[in-house]
Amino acid sequence: MKKLLIILSFILLLVSTSFSQDEFSMATDFVGLLSEGKFVEATEFFDDSIKPLVPPEKLEEIWNGLLQQVGGFKGILSVRDERSGIYRIVYVTSEFALSPMDIDIKLVFTNMKIVGLFFQPAPPRKSYNPPSYVDPTSFEEKDVKIGKGDFILPGKLVIPKGEGPFPIVILVHGSGPNDMDESIGPNKPFRDLSWGLASLGIASLRYDKRTKVYPEKFSQYKDGFTVMEEVIEDVLNAVEFVKNEEKIDKSRIFVLGHSLGGMLAPRIASLSKDVKGIIIMAGPTRSLEDLMWEQSNYLANLDGKITEDEEKELSSLKSEIEKIKGPDLSKKYALGENILGAPVKYWLDLKSYNPVETAKSLEIPILILQGERDYQVTLKDVEGWEDRLSDKENVEFKRYPKLNHLFIEGEGKSDPAEYYKEGHIPEYVIKDIGEWIISF
Repeated sequence: MKKLLIILSFILLLVSTSFSQDEFSMATDFVGLLSEGKFVEATEFFDDSIKPLVPPEKLEEIWNGLLQQVGGFKGILSVRDERSGIYRIVYVTSEFALSPMDIDIKLVFTNMKIVGLFFQPAPPRKSYNPPSYVDPTSFEEKDVKIGKGDFILPGKLVIPKGEGPFPIVILVHGSGPNDMDESIGPNKPFRDLSWGLASLGIASLRYDKRTKVYPEKFSQYKDGFTVMEEVIEDVLNAVEFVKNEEKIDKSRIFVLGHSLGGMLAPRIASLSKDVKGIIIMAGPTRSLEDLMWEQSNYLANLDGKITEDEEKELSSLKSEIEKIKGPDLSKKYALGENILGAPVKYWLDLKSYNPVETAKSLEIPILILQGERDYQVTLKDVEGWEDRLSDKENVEFKRYPKLNHLFIEGEGKSDPAEYYKEGHIPEYVIKDIGEWIISF
């Protein structure tokens, strides 16, 4: 079975465990199936010479033996590969609950089939390697705390060296319980942005998302929660925080939102008179449930066919989406009842919000950026912004042909596996954002 696994942790839009005709992607799919206990399906990746030696029950025994030693599977950290003659060796570096070190799941491929499977200690995690455009001597970074009451969040304030005052950008995450760097695999796009902009003389504030630091508290909202509790309150607190920083130009506070954060940026600006301008990176203009449907179909079709099991999962997803889209959502379901990982109250709130119309009502500067290889937030979404905002003098658009949803370069059709290849936001994106901010 080619399992289509949708990670729905507060509507996480990164969808993983799909198939494509590439060993790199196949390796992450294989590990995903192991983690789900889908051993029959996993053995379909094996070469015919291996299948008799490692049948599903033997693979299950091997995997469960590993889990007894290192604890439960927590997730994939990164993926790398190497060539050895006719073989392509892919290392899926993974984290386990009880292991003091990461584990490399080593898969040896030939002719698009697995002929070798090994588990071994992974090399120590690499520290962040700044891209070449970052000048670490040009800025200072300090630990800060933002927020109020029960939701105090750790963050990093980055201020260029010099007298100032400096413009500042507050970075707003996409969906899911993100850390302050918006880390995925070896990539840290928010740190790229923060340090890259600091090298151009622009300060920044980034912080761990509330759903990452306090996930258990969201279950205490008996009547559900909305993006106000998930995202917006903390951004407004961050705005108040930076206003009290000595070297910050209080008249030049910008909000940069990525993905869900980009969709919400107009709403955030409408709630704060202190926001000078907004940067929208891969911001959806369509509903989240429509994006989930499109992403799921895209991933199921990556290998050119949809299996019977994938059809079932898509059918189940469609049924849940129909609940959200139904006109009687608020009457038929309790506000705190979960649909697709979020309470009814969350969906009702988003139904009442139109990001494009809210942006159209703003007079502040707006910069909208889109990667053309993005399969999560696609060109349909940037066209949604362009169709309604192109005639507004305060709005500027930029598209990037090679960039994916993380704004990292790649080739061909984008898939989840490439998020685990180390990369950086290109310098031309940093410069576009920096020059736009400095112009105000």
